[in-house]
Order: sequence, then structure tokens, then C-alpha cells
Amino acid sequence: MSEKVILTCPHCGNTTPMDLLNKFEKVTTEEFYEGYEAQFNDIFEVFECPVCQGFHLFHTHWNTEEAYYEGFNIYEEGKLLYPYTERLNLYALPKNVRGAYESALRVQNIDEASCVITLRRTLEMVCKDKGATTGQLHQKLNHLQQTGVLPPLMGDISKVIKDIGNMAAHGDQVTFNKYMVESLFRFTNKILEYVYILPKEMKRIKFELEQMTAEETSEEAT
Repeated sequence: MSEKVILTCPHCGNTTPMDLLNKFEKVTTEEFYEGYEAQFNDIFEVFECPVCQGFHLFHTHWNTEEAYYEGFNIYEEGKLLYPYTERLNLYALPKNVRGAYESALRVQNIDEASCVITLRRTLEMVCKDKGATTGQLHQKLNHLQQTGVLPPLMGDISKVIKDIGNMAAHGDQVTFNKYMVESLFRFTNKILEYVYILPKEMKRIKFELEQMTAEETSEEAT
């Protein structure tokens, strides 16, 4: 197969056209009411990164019950199945936040201190995106917590990332090992999931529930 898809490699963090090695598409149908069937397509694809030659398995989905805008990128709603990682769906993030996060991914296995600094910068981008633009980072995070963008625990996690990022940026005599970096990625993921991904998932679930309710009402009327 010669098809290429631009994705972020889960191994080396590079965003580049990936080589599609194999593809399987599972199609299922479901009868919603007499004479009408909905189609659901689950697509599983194996890609190889041209930079590090790492493999990964990606899942995407589309169905006849959702409206897709022109130019919609199906991979924005996709999910990395292998290798297992706690990294989140980057396509759900605003462009500036995603850019900072991807920069951290690229240096994760190269320079731990630089990675920590870049994760701190990711928080800066979140604050900017959510309207907290004045003061030091801790003041911006306090603002997000006070306005309900971040709950108390997420606010505390943010401050931990900020403090460790400051230590790295100021050249403090601290060793940042891979376990520390992995923990900071997990913390960052929780924040990004709470701020950006969960609201989108809730919106989708509510839409599906509304559709189900409308279908039940239609069936009762007939």
C-alpha cells in the first residue's frame, strides 16, 4: 500500500506522513425502524513511521447517523490502539496547545529537562486559550481555578507541573528521569482531557441520547 496519512508518531513524537501497511474495515448495520438501516464502519490501520520505523495501530470510525462537515479529518476522532499509551487525542486540542504538547513529545526521549519546560509551556497555552493572560503562570492557573475552568485537584496538578517546569528552566540542580517525565505527561493529560476532551465527549453523548429519544417518540407515534 502506498497511501500515507499525516499522524504523530507515538514512539518518536514526529508529526509526518505515515506509511499505511495494512487496513481492515468492519462494517455493521443496525435497523433503527422498519425500512431503515444505519451503517457503522470501524477501520483499523497499521502505520509505520518513516523517521523511527516504529509501528502503531490506529482505529477510526464513521457512521451514517452523524453529519460530517466538508474537509472533516476522520483521524481527528481516531484512537491509538497500539502501542498502549496515556497520550490523548491531539486533534481534540486547540492548535497552539497541541503544538506545545507535540514539542514535548518530540524531546521526551532526548532531553528530560527540555520536555518538562515544554509541558509547562503547554499549561501557558491552556491559560491563554481560556482567557487567563495576565500575571505569572501561578496567577493564571489561580484564575482558571476561580472561574471553574479547572477544579481544585486539577489546579493543584497544574501547579506541580508549573513548579517542576520552573526548576528545569532556572537550571536547578535536579535530575529529571523518565519516570518523572511520564508522571508529568499523565498529569498534563488529565488537565487537557478535563478542559477539552470530556466536554466534546459529553456533547456527543447528549446528541446520541437526543437521537435515541427522538426515535422512540417516532416509534410510539406510529
